[in-house]
Amino acid sequence: MAICEDPWLPGSDQVGTDPDWREILIPKGYGIAEYRISRKDHQVILTRVVLF
Repeated sequence: MAICEDPWLPGSDQVGTDPDWREILIPKGYGIAEYRISRKDHQVILTRVVLF
C-alpha cells in the first residue's frame, strides 16, 4: 500500500484504454496488482492480484 498525491503510483502502467485502470509490479518480484481509481469519489479499488 502506498499513499500518493498523484493518483497513479510511480511505475504503474495503464491497462487497456481506461487511464484510471492501472497495474503495477509488486516489490521484490512477488507479482502484479491491478487497481482502478475513481478520482471523482476519491476511491481506489484493488481489482486483481496475480502472484508469481
